[in-house]
This record gives sequence, C-alpha cells and structure tokens, in this order.
Amino acid sequence: MESFQLEKKEDKTKGKPHRGQWKNGCEFTLSLIGYGVGLGNVWRFPYLCAKNGGAVFLIPYAVFLVVLAFPMTLLELSIGQYSGKGAYGVWDICPALRGIGAGMIGVSFVFCLYTNTILSWILYFLYNSFLSPLPWTTCDNWWNTDTCFVRNKMVGNYSRYLVNITNNLVNTTDIMHTTNYSLLTDAENKTSNSSLIQTSTEEFWNYNVLRISSGLDDIGAMQWHLVISLVIAWIMVFLCILKGVKSVGKVVYVTAIAPYILVTIILIRAATLPGAIDGIKFYIIPDFSKLANPQIWAQAMMQIFFSMGMGWGALITMASYNKFNNNVMRDTIIYSIVCEGTSIYAGFAVFAVLGFMSHETGIGVAEIVRTGPGLAFITYPEALAQLPIPQLWAVLFFLMMVCVALDSMFVSVEVCITTINDLIPNVTPRKRLMVTAATCLIMFLATLIYTTQVGVYIFQLVDWYLTSVTVFLTTAIEAIVIGWIYGADRFIDDVEKMLGKRPSVLFKILWQYVNPTLLIGLLVFTLVKYQPPSYGNYEYPSYAAAIGWIIALITSVPIPILMIKEIRSRKGSIIQRVKTSFVPNDRWGPAKGYGPVGQM
Repeated sequence: MESFQLEKKEDKTKGKPHRGQWKNGCEFTLSLIGYGVGLGNVWRFPYLCAKNGGAVFLIPYAVFLVVLAFPMTLLELSIGQYSGKGAYGVWDICPALRGIGAGMIGVSFVFCLYTNTILSWILYFLYNSFLSPLPWTTCDNWWNTDTCFVRNKMVGNYSRYLVNITNNLVNTTDIMHTTNYSLLTDAENKTSNSSLIQTSTEEFWNYNVLRISSGLDDIGAMQWHLVISLVIAWIMVFLCILKGVKSVGKVVYVTAIAPYILVTIILIRAATLPGAIDGIKFYIIPDFSKLANPQIWAQAMMQIFFSMGMGWGALITMASYNKFNNNVMRDTIIYSIVCEGTSIYAGFAVFAVLGFMSHETGIGVAEIVRTGPGLAFITYPEALAQLPIPQLWAVLFFLMMVCVALDSMFVSVEVCITTINDLIPNVTPRKRLMVTAATCLIMFLATLIYTTQVGVYIFQLVDWYLTSVTVFLTTAIEAIVIGWIYGADRFIDDVEKMLGKRPSVLFKILWQYVNPTLLIGLLVFTLVKYQPPSYGNYEYPSYAAAIGWIIALITSVPIPILMIKEIRSRKGSIIQRVKTSFVPNDRWGPAKGYGPVGQM
C-alpha cells in the first residue's frame, strides 16, 4: 500500500515541558524485564510445559517467540521510542484508530486492579509466613471445617490427619478424588460445605484468605484483612512510581533482580531434597507425540503472547521515555531471551519442590501440579511446609512474588498516568504528583470489590474474558496499521533513523503478513474454543456470561466511537474524510525535539 502523506495540523506539543527519560539504558532494560517476568512465568508456564510434552513444548514456544513475540515487541517499543508518546498519543500515526490506544489503556486499568488484588493476597500470605506453625498446615483453626485434613509424610500410600467432629469414617478413595486439579481453577467452592474434603492449605485459602461466598449472587461482607493488605499494596505502588521513570528506574534494581536471587536460593535448596529429580524429570522429559496436537501450538502462542506483554500499551509507554537513538533492537533481544529464559528457569524451582512434595506425600506430581493462583496459594505453600524451617522458605517465596507483582504494577499504572499527563498542557512535577495520587486512589476504590466474599468469582470472570479477546483484537489491528496503513517500508525507515542501520526485510514480511495472520487466527481460535466461565465446582449463573462479554467488549467500544468522531471532524466528501482520518497528522514524528535528558 502506498504510504500516505502527513496531514498538516497544528502541533500542540510545542512549548510543552520535557516528559523525562530513563537515566540510562540499564534502568529501561530492567524495567522491561521486571514487566515481562510476571506471575504467569511462575505459575502458568511450568504447568503448560509439564502438561504439554515437557521440553517438546519449547519447540512451538520458540517458534512463536521468533515469528510473533519478537517482531511485535520490536514494533511496540519502536513506535513508542520514535514518537516519544504514550499508548494513546502514539496513535497520531493513524488518528482514526486512536480507539486502539484507548482500549489498551482500559485493559491496563483493569489489569492493575487484577494484579494488585493478587498482590494483596501475596502480602497476606507473607504476613502469615512469619507465624509458627504456619496457619495453613493445621486443621484446628477457627476457619477449618469438620472434613479438613493435613497431608503428612508417606506411610505406605497416604497418611492423613482428618478432623471430623461427627467421627464419621471417610473413605480414602473420596479423599484421593479431591487431589485432582483442574487447568482453570484454583479452589473449590464452599457450597458443598462439610461434604467436601479439602486439605488444610485449601481451607486456609478458601475460608481464611478469601472467606469465599456460595456464589456470584452472594456478595457477602468486605474482608478487612484484605482491605488492609490492599491499602499497603497501593501505598507501595504509589511510592515506587512517585516520580515516574525517575523513581521506577531506581526501584527496579531491587524488584527486577531480587526474584532471580530468591528463585536461585529456593532451587538450590530444593535440588538437595529427595524426589526433586523426579519432579524435574516430569517437567522436562519430552513427549514428541504432543507436537501433532494443534491445541499445544495454540497454548504456546497464547502463553508467549501474554508473557511478553504485547497489546497492553505498556511496552509503548516505557519506550516513550527512551532516548531517540537508544538501541531498541538490542533491548528487544535481551528482553525476549531473559523473559522466556526466566520462565524455563523458574520451572526448575517449581518442579523440584513439587517433586519433593510428591516424595513426602506419595501423591504423583501430575496430581499435585496446578496452574494459576492455585499453584502460588495452595500447592506451593503446602510443599514448602514440608521443608525444614518452613517459615524461612515461605517468606522467601512470597517476597519473590511481591517483587514480581510490583514490577508488573509499576508499568501498568504508568500507562494510565502517562496518558493523562500527555493530555495535560504544561505538566509540572506537582501536577504529575496529583495525577499519580488520584490514579492510585481511584484504582484502590475500584479494587475494593475484590475484597468482598464474592471477589474471587468476579476476579475469575474478569480473567476469563478480558485478557483474551480484547488484547488479541487490538494487537491484530495494531499490526495491520503498521504493516499496511502506515506502511512497513515507511516504518522500517523510521527504525533506521533510530538505529543508524536498516532492519532486515524479514520484518516487513512478519509485520505485513505473518503477525496479522497469527493474531487473527488466535482471536478466532479463542472464540471457537469458548466455554462458559467456571470456578472449581461452581457453575456461574447464565447472566454471568453476558456480564463477561460486556467486560470483554467494553474496552473495544472506543475503537468505533473515536473512529466516527475523527471522520466527522474532517472536511470534504465522506471518502475524503475517511482517507484523511487514516493519515498520520503532523504530531506524529521523531521525538528528537523534546530536548535533553531531564527529570520528571
């Protein structure tokens, strides 16, 4: 497609103060790594790898890293760095599709609520990790039911301590059935009450942490222990982003590096324990027959997509604070290798501990392993409780999780703050502080719904719908805009201006053909494979699906609205209006004019 000429429009950025930049490339790279190495690297990738052929899963994973994740990451980092604009302002490149930027911001906003909810759970577990005995290792607490049991060391097959006030005999087979773990769920619901056999760890999660209600229709009360944890979580985030990239750049030296130290300590200790090798074998032994299953390839593509954080606006926002001539190609390579290498590395620590737990309890690793919050808040705490000095290992594990969650939060909140600041003329440090405080306060208030007893059901509903359809759609359109509307050749010229050398012609092929095709295919696959939401044994009411689709589509609503608004603002015939609305305006261009490095 022939490139459009720039539409002339008044440059509203003139006279605006400098936005600020990363002090050095190291801070930007660490922030990237901190953002990319999220909770999914710890609790989802190892599970997918183990369940989908072990080391064989790395083959489709590596393929999609090269043909999808790497070029799309380079694309997002490049448009942010080239323009010096956030996720909304960068759409001066195609004003008619500015709704894509608005959608990215909306997704990031909801993601902040989602992630800080998890952070509040982590902080509560961290607090309880200092107690002796660990509260999730016993069945004589106020929250435990009559059917709670504790997994002890193996004696023959199973040895369990079962609390049952009625002294009824519970069939061991029934107990064994409760150790089956599902892919999408993390806990059982309380509706079955005393008839449900659960471990002490599961009951601590369900009835102490969540104090879960019977379902979506039962909102229940606000849980003040979670409210306090949430307040602490938002204060931590606010203090870390207080001065924008200036403060984030300092904090990431701790939050991005500490998880590697903590994971390594846990891995070294776990590797010395009996059964660790069996757990690692379960994780990596290849099953090449799995490669013929298209489901494995789809799961690999989805995991690499979410792991790299494309389509959320965060990569664009972070790169917008780079120097114009920063080597974005080098950063993309480092980010891709470290982010995905971390997923593999963390898997060794996870399965070494699970192998030890399997050895101690006599339960197979396949029955123990979970994905999502179930791994972090049920399986792993239970496994760590088997170690000598369990408080130490629990504290180290949840400290690592705090760092991982905080890193994801910094950037996601900054997406929203940067957008607001870019729209405010003459942003001063005082105005920025007010925007940051107001943003964190609004997000805190919006997150309170998750602290109610129905919170986890809403959490699951949001996770089920939001993080797939919208993100795949916006990223697919983003690839089409760069590859065809703006023009891949023209974009490669822009990247050449920053790097001083021209990227390979392969990127043109990837951006124009491969990436849009894969992303649209992933979107279609998600819709075809759609299943109604569920949580453990709980089946959502029929209206929950309607709410879910509203959640999924609400962040896409700005796309047609802002497109119509942009077209109507043009002059001429309808055809002329449509054409000119897809032309980059004169606010799109290199960010060189923003001046020397400054402070925010």
